[in-house]
Amino acid sequence: MAVLKKEFINRMAENGGITKKAAKQGYELFVGTLMDYMSENEKVMFSGFGRFEMKTTKERRGRVPLSGAECVIPEHRMMKFHASETLTDKIDEIGREE
Repeated sequence: MAVLKKEFINRMAENGGITKKAAKQGYELFVGTLMDYMSENEKVMFSGFGRFEMKTTKERRGRVPLSGAECVIPEHRMMKFHASETLTDKIDEIGREE
């Protein structure tokens, strides 16, 4: 099941002991600042968490899922996230505890 933005903000407020409004503002500020750096083609690195960066994918051939017809997927930029080893270790540790 996917966590929606509203649920994420509610959890942030609960965990941080802050209002939902403050959590929403913090979330929007984080996402907006991240998008600013991504539009400038900068890497954003958080020690112990991971890094965000923009990558350019090459043009390639693909298929339309519904019809199966061939198409060309043009070259485009996409954001990538690379989790740090520290983060993956912590997630694995939590998973073993449950």
